[in-house]
Amino acid sequence: MSAPARRTGDRLLVLVLGLLLVAAAVVLVLRTGYRDGPLEISAPTPQGALAVATVLRQDGTTVTARRTTAAAAEALRAGDTVLVTRPAVLSRRQLEELATARDEGTGHLVLLRPDFGSLAVLAPGVRPAGTIEPGQRLVADARCGPASLRARTIVPVPRSTDLQETTGTVYTAPGGAASCFREGDGAAVVVTDRVTVLGSDRMLTNDGVDAEDNPAIALNALAGPHLTWYVPSADDPLAQTAPGPFDLLPRWVGPIGAWTLLLIGLAVAVLAPRLGPVIVEPLPVTVRAQELTLGRARLLQRAQGREQAAAALRADAIDRAAGRLGITRHADAEAVLAGWAARGVPHDPVAAKRTLAGPAPRTDEELVRLASDLDSLTAPLPAAPHTPVSKETP
Repeated sequence: MSAPARRTGDRLLVLVLGLLLVAAAVVLVLRTGYRDGPLEISAPTPQGALAVATVLRQDGTTVTARRTTAAAAEALRAGDTVLVTRPAVLSRRQLEELATARDEGTGHLVLLRPDFGSLAVLAPGVRPAGTIEPGQRLVADARCGPASLRARTIVPVPRSTDLQETTGTVYTAPGGAASCFREGDGAAVVVTDRVTVLGSDRMLTNDGVDAEDNPAIALNALAGPHLTWYVPSADDPLAQTAPGPFDLLPRWVGPIGAWTLLLIGLAVAVLAPRLGPVIVEPLPVTVRAQELTLGRARLLQRAQGREQAAAALRADAIDRAAGRLGITRHADAEAVLAGWAARGVPHDPVAAKRTLAGPAPRTDEELVRLASDLDSLTAPLPAAPHTPVSKETP
């Protein structure tokens, strides 16, 4: 591809990325008009509960959203109907506060899919007994009584593309309690002492309330002069085990975040090649022996490796002397001194041995002096005979 064509393609890609970012910003601005989230009464999204709240208000019920346990308990004492949207996330302290308020007041509790712990405090005797599959239809029978809530057939968990809530729960009812819409050993609706247990919160959401007789369940369970819609919040002072911040984020945060990361990845993929291709350097690199020697000397000096430097100087002097004396190369100091004496080279045997195999120098000055002594010691030796290189006969 030519350079102008590549530049044109880059500009188009940058333009597309810019348009996508603008679209994301517009979506974010449009969503700020209401508070989105599971069972939020102002949310028109599938997980919201705007439809139920609107119909209840049209029927004369005052619907008020509350996000603290103290506010919900106050409403219970005042005689309101209090819907707890997520009883399973409440701490023991919050549950006991609600139970005390119910005993002290005249209010009515509606629990959406409570777990075993919340039932033990708010509805003793009611126990989870099984699950409800999506799309399953449950029918009222003659034993239902007030627990039917004037509904005949319900679909507690409608089929949906939303994968976060796939099942519901049925419960066993204690003696004296009414239950309806049975599945196995349990029922989807249980009505006991001023507590109504619903086995699925999807019967109240915008995408689930219109299935079969689900509207009758939602409206009759929550109808009354005053309804307090309690959505547990992380900043509740009574919350000891509050839900995590990611649990309370709107569901659209995940797709928008993934979209943003994808755009960043595309931008990196487009802009990264501008740094240029990777250069391959041929190896091995040829370096002159003098540079290697100087480099090694600098490394030894930087590391204060006087012992290693002295050993290298002595080994070089011994090799040099061995070559000039005509003995085996890589001989040790004793062999060199013996060859020295055999050829009558004038030297001080004690000083020569100390120079070739003495202790390591302790200072830089001693190291310099050792190098000078080695040169003085090997200087009187005759030069090594030159060995001509013979040409191989083809």
